[in-house]
Amino acid sequence: MSTWGAWRQAWARRRSRLPAQVAALARPLPARGTRFEALEIVVLDFETTGLDPARDQILSAGWVPIERGRLRMGGAREVRVRPRGTAGVGQSATIHGLFDSDLAQATDEAGLLAELLPALAGRAIAAHAASIERGFLRALLRRHGGVALPNPFIDTLALERMLLEGAGERIDEYGGALMLGSARQRRGLGTHAQHSAVADALACAELLLAQVEHLGGAARVRLRDLD
Repeated sequence: MSTWGAWRQAWARRRSRLPAQVAALARPLPARGTRFEALEIVVLDFETTGLDPARDQILSAGWVPIERGRLRMGGAREVRVRPRGTAGVGQSATIHGLFDSDLAQATDEAGLLAELLPALAGRAIAAHAASIERGFLRALLRRHGGVALPNPFIDTLALERMLLEGAGERIDEYGGALMLGSARQRRGLGTHAQHSAVADALACAELLLAQVEHLGGAARVRLRDLD
């Protein structure tokens, strides 16, 4: 890890008042020069009530690890989260298919953090349109006494845009060219079950592996080529 990276991690550890985060931050994060074949990554997806981290809520979190360039399916996990307050899932149920009755016995935000933070310790985080997961994670941590994670983030949507621009291809973003399903199809991957957090995380992980292969393979690509 670089000196700047180590400083950011130490600063976050000093500032956090969330014990689970303080423990997670004790594990060093990967250096930007780490080869993909040596990286530990968690691919993350949230199902939410909307797109505004200040107002909307996480209803389900799914994640799957990539270790040494391979998916580790045994580490895949999905955690459903009971909404705060009385608002419930609202109209968002038409998108993700989660209803209030599905979440009545689910864990709360603290329960999600207790499971998720150890999984993120010492790892890069990947997501498709990663600003959404990053924003909701930051808001969640702050509500519980934590601070923004210093972990490196890999955005498969940004990678797909980079690959297309590098090939001189026209990008029709409004036509959905960078959406997860379109990017997977372009990289030779099949359709996937949509709007389940763990299914989307797995689909994103497969896309990342395909993108890395396109960039030269796990032995050649380094973290700094991706974040």
